[in-house]
Amino acid sequence: MKTLTGHLPMKYRSAARFVLVGALGTGVQYGIYYLLLMVFNRHWPDMGILTSVAFTAGFVVEMVCNYFLTSYYTFRVTPSLKNIGGFLFGRALNYVIQLLFLHTMIWLHISAEWAGIIAIMLAGVINYFVLLPFFRQQKKEK
Repeated sequence: MKTLTGHLPMKYRSAARFVLVGALGTGVQYGIYYLLLMVFNRHWPDMGILTSVAFTAGFVVEMVCNYFLTSYYTFRVTPSLKNIGGFLFGRALNYVIQLLFLHTMIWLHISAEWAGIIAIMLAGVINYFVLLPFFRQQKKEK
């Protein structure tokens, strides 16, 4: 039985799986962000800092899910101290990039709802190339 990416040439499979995992992660992160944003805007509309709190909560939940999916599905390796270190480094960098994109777009008067999804997607592309060396090295060693 072929997997979702089984019909692709081998060199493109991990990138395609990364996109699938990323789409799922984006849905989880944005869903949590959007729900918290609505709650915060309803109860504390003048507290702009809560946008970052909502974004961070979504990011943390997505990061835990994403680590296991990235290990087992995207790169097909066993979670290890080596790849979790690389993953956490990549995700910390990704978080900073996402927040920079988010607040830059809000500063440019893009709504917080749209800025959140755009920031997640733009940073996701960068994240693939940051994570790739940490997971590829482990696979070659096996």
